[in-house]
Amino acid sequence: MAEQETTNDLAGFMLRVRAKGVVDAKVLKALETASHANFLPVAYFSQAWQDASFPIACGQTMPSPDITAQMVNLLMPEPSSSVLEIGTGSGFQAAVLAGLAKKVHSVDRYQTLIDKASDKITRLGINNVVFSKADGNALPKSTQLYDRIIADVAYPEMPRHLLEIMTSGGIVVTAIGEPNKQQTLVRLIKIGSRFEREDMFKVRFGGFEKDYATSL
Repeated sequence: MAEQETTNDLAGFMLRVRAKGVVDAKVLKALETASHANFLPVAYFSQAWQDASFPIACGQTMPSPDITAQMVNLLMPEPSSSVLEIGTGSGFQAAVLAGLAKKVHSVDRYQTLIDKASDKITRLGINNVVFSKADGNALPKSTQLYDRIIADVAYPEMPRHLLEIMTSGGIVVTAIGEPNKQQTLVRLIKIGSRFEREDMFKVRFGGFEKDYATSL
């Protein structure tokens, strides 16, 4: 019965996110393969595909699978893409991205979250995700350039510092606005030395001046 309920919940999830514009078959397959339940605390397993956020370690919150689906869809990762994820959280989003991109580099402020996510990713046999402990607002300098950046946090203003670590035509999906207030989820496309901004919909993420990892 529990397995049937989970299957029904997955079908409901797929219908919901399709209605929200997530219709790419590759994205939908990656979401199903990663399986939200794999990254949830056991107590919430039966609610895996509900449109709700869930508490995880370090006092943080795991976004709803609907938000993750929409953000990944907007990111438009390609098989050749190198992706930077800011805010590892539970590891679910990294697992989804791993099924769509060549390489995923996930950073988080909390080592505990990194360790838990890394363990789950390894158990699933995913080998194209690497993790680092870092502050997403002060990333260490690197020669690595990313094609895509996804951040489950809110920047108070345009994150222009990300331009320096992006390839031409690269895409950022993040929220802009005051932390823990209503913000705008945006898609930013690197054009030359600037971002072209597309406003999407309203969200409520945590910010950098507080503990932020995937807070909603």
